[in-house]
Amino acid sequence: MLVVGGYTQRMDENTPGKARGISVYDFFPADGELRFLGFVKASNPSYLVTDRSRQIIYVVHEHAAGEGAGVTAHKVKRAKDGKLSFGELGSVMIDGADPCHLAFAGRRLVVSCYTSGQVMILPLAKDGSLSAVSQTFSFTSETKRTAHAHCAVYQPDPARLLVADLGADRLRVLNELPDGSFDHDSASDLPFSEFEGPRHVALHPSGKYAVVNGECKGTVRLVDVSGPTIKLLHQANALPERVIDEAHGAAIRFGGNGKMIYVSDRNFSVVNALRLDERAGQIRFRHANPSGGDHPRDLILSPDGEWLITANTKSSNLGVFRVDPKGELTHYRTVQKVPTPTTLGWL
Repeated sequence: MLVVGGYTQRMDENTPGKARGISVYDFFPADGELRFLGFVKASNPSYLVTDRSRQIIYVVHEHAAGEGAGVTAHKVKRAKDGKLSFGELGSVMIDGADPCHLAFAGRRLVVSCYTSGQVMILPLAKDGSLSAVSQTFSFTSETKRTAHAHCAVYQPDPARLLVADLGADRLRVLNELPDGSFDHDSASDLPFSEFEGPRHVALHPSGKYAVVNGECKGTVRLVDVSGPTIKLLHQANALPERVIDEAHGAAIRFGGNGKMIYVSDRNFSVVNALRLDERAGQIRFRHANPSGGDHPRDLILSPDGEWLITANTKSSNLGVFRVDPKGELTHYRTVQKVPTPTTLGWL
């Protein structure tokens, strides 16, 4: 089942805010067909992650602090007749402004808050329910720009969080301590060029590399995360040089075997494919594909790696692509009337 979240409130001309909440679709891997199953109301669930073993959906509510900012967990059950039921496992209101990303870190949930430039840690109970915030990290910019935490990923070995700070142009490093808490190792933060705007981070299946895409520049950086200090290995353009500064980057994901990297750009409504050359320690641009709609804010690979789906926010549709063994994309279908989709996950 494919889970889709989106904005329920208008944010700007590219984000009309027509979603009803969290929607679930049946996915058929034989031909990439999607069939609507049901939805549950939620306010601005702009990003989600799923626990497939427990059938739980975790969503942010992207609002200002004190005006509904928080996280909610929903347990999904499917009856024999196919009908879905959504049981709420609880909500936690947070002091951060505009939570925009979630990630698992063991039995913890990591919340990135864009406007307030914060990262918050929420422990998870054995049944997957939410606990109160246990740690908060508030970043300040080393430049004149404002810190904007936009994404975090957990690396098990060495145990740490990598946080994309879009406003301060840095990849932050939060090391995990023996007691399970985190500590910001500011000396290990990796600076990016000014106005690059690192937006999202994807960890390679081997755990040796991470890739980071820029929101404000059409670039992708390859980072060595195998040792105690993270190091920049290579940078590649995800767009032609002449339009590199016109980028509006969004999501980045590794293909199933870790050889391909897929990046969406909202300004040009494309999915750009790059290939990782591990021997050379480089990434190389391969091709660009229309996203199947307008303003692709998210993309996701199917669990078997044979399909790629885009969430086209402005045009309110999903693009479905077949991924061949070489990582090439073929557009199979566009699923219409998916209101303002911004985030995708699997159950």
